[in-house]
Amino acid sequence: MLKRSGSLFGGRTVDVALVVCLACTLWATRLLLARQDAIAGSAPRLGSMSARRLGPRDASQDTRLSAGDVNATLRTPSEAKSFYGRAEPMRTLPGFPKTPPMVLSSKTPKAYFVRNFLSKEECDHLIELAKRGLAPSTVVGSEGSSVSSQIRTSAGMFLRKKQDNIVSAIEQRIARLSGFPEENGEGMQILRYDKGQKYDAHYDYFHDAVNSSPKRGGQRVATVLIYLADTIKGGETIFPNGALPENFEAEEPNNPFAKSMEHTDCVRRGIPVKSVRGDAVLFFSLTETGALDNGALHGACPVIEGQKWTAVKWIRIAEFDGGFKDELPMVPLTRRTDSNPCVDEWDECADWALDDWCERNPEFMTSDAGARDSKAPACAKSCGLCS
Repeated sequence: MLKRSGSLFGGRTVDVALVVCLACTLWATRLLLARQDAIAGSAPRLGSMSARRLGPRDASQDTRLSAGDVNATLRTPSEAKSFYGRAEPMRTLPGFPKTPPMVLSSKTPKAYFVRNFLSKEECDHLIELAKRGLAPSTVVGSEGSSVSSQIRTSAGMFLRKKQDNIVSAIEQRIARLSGFPEENGEGMQILRYDKGQKYDAHYDYFHDAVNSSPKRGGQRVATVLIYLADTIKGGETIFPNGALPENFEAEEPNNPFAKSMEHTDCVRRGIPVKSVRGDAVLFFSLTETGALDNGALHGACPVIEGQKWTAVKWIRIAEFDGGFKDELPMVPLTRRTDSNPCVDEWDECADWALDDWCERNPEFMTSDAGARDSKAPACAKSCGLCS
C-alpha cells in the first residue's frame, strides 16, 4: 500500500498523480497485449489439440520436429487443394519417420507418398554404388526366368542386403514405413533411365509359380520406390488404373508440378508421380485378403530430358528366400483386432500427433484412408478418436 505524503503537493494532488500513472500503465499494457495477439494471430498456434491429448513433449526424443520446422510446414494457405500444393511445404522438412506419409491413393492402388524419405547424401551414395555394376535391365519371363525386353529399357543392378551401414539404415527405414520386417524385403535394385528410356505398365506381383513360391517368401505384397535424382522432364511414375483424385493437379501457387509436368500420352490417364530426389512411393500389390490388386499396375514414363535414378525395394509376404514349404497365408495389413479396434497403425503416431499432424494431414492421420487397408485412420489412438 502506498503511503500518502504531506509534502508540497498535498494529499489530493498525490491521489490524482497516482490515478494518472495507473491509467498510463494500463494503456501501455493494453497496447503490448494487442501487439502480442496480432503476432500470435499471424503465426500458427502449436500443440493446442495434440497437447490436450498426450501431454507435454519429451524433449529427449529426437523424432520431434523443432518449432521452426513445424512453423515451416504451416506456411501453405489452408485453401491449398492440389495434392502437390499440400505436399509443397514438406519439401523443407525431414521425411519419414519425423513426418508422416500422405495418401496418394486410398484404394486400387493403395499408395502413399513420402517427401524427403532419403537425404541428398543417401541418394548420392546409392547412385555411386550402382555405377560400379549397371547392366541392361530384365523382366520376368513366362517361365519365371529373367529375360531382356523392350518393355523395360533402363539399366540396373542389385545391392546386397545390408551391403553397408547406409544401405542397412535405409532398409530399416523402409521396414518401418511398410510395416513389414526387414527380412521380407528383397535386395534393393538401383535403376537408371536415360533419355527415351522407360518401363511400360506392369505389375510387381508374379504370374508364375516359381518366383511366388513359399520357398522364395511368397508373393510380392508391397513396393517402395525411391527417387534418387531430379528428372528435368518426363520419367514420371504412372498408375494408369488409378483414379486421379479431385484437384490433384489444380493450378495454384503452391503446386509447382502442375506447370512443370508435361502432359504426354503416358501421363494423361491415371495417377502420375514426378521424379524428385529423396521422395518415395509405397504401394501395395495385394489387398488385405491377398487378392491381386489391378490398381497396382504402374510404369515409368519415358525420360524427355535429363536422367532418372530410382531405388526399388520389393517386399514379400514372408521372409525373402526363407525356404518355406507350406503355402503362406496373407499377412494382416492392420494392427486392429476385434478386441482392439482403435489403434495406432504406426509406431510414430504419438510423435506425429504432438507435432499437430492430426490437423495438418487429416486424410492420413484421422480419415479411413490412412490405414494400410483403408478401413480406419492411421493414428486413431494418438489423434484422440477412440471412444
